[in-house]
Amino acid sequence: MDRMRLKQNGQRARWLRVLGIGLVIAYLISPELLRTGSLASVQRDELSYEDEMESGLSLMRRHQYEAALKSFKRANDLRDKKSPECFLWMAEAYQGLEAYKNVADSCEKVIEFAGSDNRLKARAYNLKGIALQAQAEGKDQHRLREAEAAFRQGLELNTDLPILHYNLGFTLLQQGHDPEGVAELRTYVKLQPGDVKADEALKMISNPRRARERYAPEFSVTTSEGEYISLEDLRGKVVLLDFWGTWCAPCVASVPSLRTLHKRFEKEPLVMIGISSDTDAEKWRDFTVQNRMVWAQYLDRNRKVQSAFEIRAYPTYIVIDHEGIVRYRSSGMSWQKDAILEDAVRKQLKLATKS
Repeated sequence: MDRMRLKQNGQRARWLRVLGIGLVIAYLISPELLRTGSLASVQRDELSYEDEMESGLSLMRRHQYEAALKSFKRANDLRDKKSPECFLWMAEAYQGLEAYKNVADSCEKVIEFAGSDNRLKARAYNLKGIALQAQAEGKDQHRLREAEAAFRQGLELNTDLPILHYNLGFTLLQQGHDPEGVAELRTYVKLQPGDVKADEALKMISNPRRARERYAPEFSVTTSEGEYISLEDLRGKVVLLDFWGTWCAPCVASVPSLRTLHKRFEKEPLVMIGISSDTDAEKWRDFTVQNRMVWAQYLDRNRKVQSAFEIRAYPTYIVIDHEGIVRYRSSGMSWQKDAILEDAVRKQLKLATKS
């Protein structure tokens, strides 16, 4: 009997050792196992996190910022609201929504939770600086100094992020610190000679005023009549850009007012260009003919001009002066905006004829 009891006790001891080793292995595989009681639930959370992040990134690519923000928030919840990657993408989504205060707040969270990931923190400082810069609108010197500080903090991390030099240079020029700003822009051009922004940097190096004035981005179109027009060709003239589409009811409703505006100033140095967002070329062409839209018309098939001017609403009207500086911008149409648009055009025409 004693021998049998000893044998049973030995078997029980071996079983407990096996169980203990199994629990240790499980704990090493996933520390959350003992807390949640289920390895499967941890795996499901991992899948849900990845799914939410992928969903958010997909929505960002389609510029659906509000929906993307919700996905990133759900993913962050699965990380106990401490994921620096989620907060960075939340900041990007807020940037798309022009919610600049939220951008800065989200970037602070990235910096708080990123630990030793200096590149992630540098990206956060860069995005925070851009948000502060946008809030400053080129005028608020306090905000510009805050933006400058954010860009400098990003550069102090010594990561390979050349865009920080560009943004710091631009901010310094906005504050009137031209020699230092030009030096930062030169550094950026040296590091990124083939980048699109390198061309903009070179223009600001040669004319620092471009950082303090809202110069229109370079663009070119070939009109429905086969005429090539570039911004460079339009120097000395006032330009009115009309971003519209046949699918847009306010755009269609504004056509008679635009027709009147064109006729009223047809002998003045005014160039009107309609930039259509339509996808059906035949429908677009028929509409412009039937509605006697005799000013220059362009079908922006690949949205290159809309992208350059960051168009997010229709109709959008932009008035560019004789030096290439954006002097007026508005979205939507009403009888009040109709009158304001005409006044903006008239004012720039007077200034153009005096110069």
